[in-house]
Amino acid sequence: MVTERSNEDREVGLLEALWRYKWSSLLLIVLAGLAGGLATVYVFTSVEATAKFAVTDPRSTTFLRQGVSSDSSYIAYTSQRAAFTESAGVLDKARQLLAAEQAMQIGLEDLRKAVEAKPGTNGGIVEVTVTAKTDRSAAQIANAVVAAYQMLTEADAQREQQKLLKSVRSTRARIEAELKRAPARSTTAVTLGEALVQLQLKEGDAAIDLAQYGSGVRFVDQANPLRVTPSQAPKNAGIGLAVGLLLAIVIAFLRATNPIATAQRVTTGTGQRQRTSKTPPTATPPPAPAPSSDEEQEDDVTAVYDRDKLLGYVARNKPGENGVSVDAGTGSSSSQH
Repeated sequence: MVTERSNEDREVGLLEALWRYKWSSLLLIVLAGLAGGLATVYVFTSVEATAKFAVTDPRSTTFLRQGVSSDSSYIAYTSQRAAFTESAGVLDKARQLLAAEQAMQIGLEDLRKAVEAKPGTNGGIVEVTVTAKTDRSAAQIANAVVAAYQMLTEADAQREQQKLLKSVRSTRARIEAELKRAPARSTTAVTLGEALVQLQLKEGDAAIDLAQYGSGVRFVDQANPLRVTPSQAPKNAGIGLAVGLLLAIVIAFLRATNPIATAQRVTTGTGQRQRTSKTPPTATPPPAPAPSSDEEQEDDVTAVYDRDKLLGYVARNKPGENGVSVDAGTGSSSSQH
């Protein structure tokens, strides 16, 4: 009986084990699904927004080339501009813009953690990705970072232009002073006049370069603050239910095939437990001990012998005259010497 029951428990199937512990398994599945959904709502709540801008090729200018002379150097220049986008100066300016225009208060270190700028797969493109709690705030931060980049880049270009113009104007003033002292129509006067014309052209080119370079950006693809990222709660809840189902099957099967639990459980055909009887088993009296060899010898000594057989035996073995013994049964005699 015990062997048959142990064989049945070892051969229990997955669905049978799951049905046997259906209520605990159902509770585990529901809790796993709720955990997946709640984790999405309260833990994994961050969303991303991306803004892109194209970097102006400085080779199109005369005095703002910044060492760019080939395609490879332009790619390197784009990587430098992406690093500049993440710099403290740009992020601090973006923080000021958010506080002034969007009434959003955010720290510089928080911006460092939230903002990531990197060169795009296409040359000359910089992607600014921001991670935040809501789509609107992420888009606003990304657009503010791009705007801050444009403002600081244009300010840097204007400073470079001012340095150039200051040098040109200082040289022009010196040449004009020398031209006044030079004799009219002399070689010195002609040379100084040509130099003065070149300086005036250089000053005009510097103004054109600044107008072309501007903020250092050819176009901007802003992040959409009205974009709504689909919630991942249903998806993660479904994943949680699937994981809970797998765990429930494994746990139910291990419980059903546990030899310790099997020895303590009696189940019916419907999978419900029966309570075993609490009546203590009837004690079986121990078997009587086998008699010892001494007792057997005592039984042999006290045993009752047949009187007629005993007398016949004595008569047969009684010695006769002249040492001849007579066998009473056969009538033969034997002599003794």
